[in-house]
Amino acid sequence: MLQSLGRPELHMALEVTIVSGSGQEYAGCLLLTSEVLFVVSLCEDTQQQAFPITEVECQQDPEQQGQLTLTLQQQTVTSDTEGDGVRERLSEQQYQRLVDYVIRASQFLSPSPASLQLQPPVTLAEAPPSVTKCYRYMVDPVFAKVFVTKFTIVKNKALRIGFH
Repeated sequence: MLQSLGRPELHMALEVTIVSGSGQEYAGCLLLTSEVLFVVSLCEDTQQQAFPITEVECQQDPEQQGQLTLTLQQQTVTSDTEGDGVRERLSEQQYQRLVDYVIRASQFLSPSPASLQLQPPVTLAEAPPSVTKCYRYMVDPVFAKVFVTKFTIVKNKALRIGFH
């Protein structure tokens, strides 16, 4: 599992009780790497899920300190057909990063005579709708706080936010 990553760097392993959608509970483990959060079932000794670290939120439930909630934003990806094939649309996060880049980079461009002519205002396209999925894990409250803190540090480093 870790070998599938280019340079696996395991930041933390946390034993949890996985709570399924139907309310069943079974022993599991969260493996936090620099790129992926793996959910492993200990009773079956198999990988249950793998989440890209940049596309999930991990929070400790304020009312139940021993509960971790993992929220995955899934984009409903639609495809546009182009002349030579299919083109996937950007996820909301990719779209926002692209818009931010264009806005920041455009300040360094000098206007050409053609662009100085009156241009119609540009309107941003609507971001594709997203589906939110939540996963719950029961854990020792002290370890939950440590895991959320470590998760935030690793995610910020992956997103190149802050100092690293």
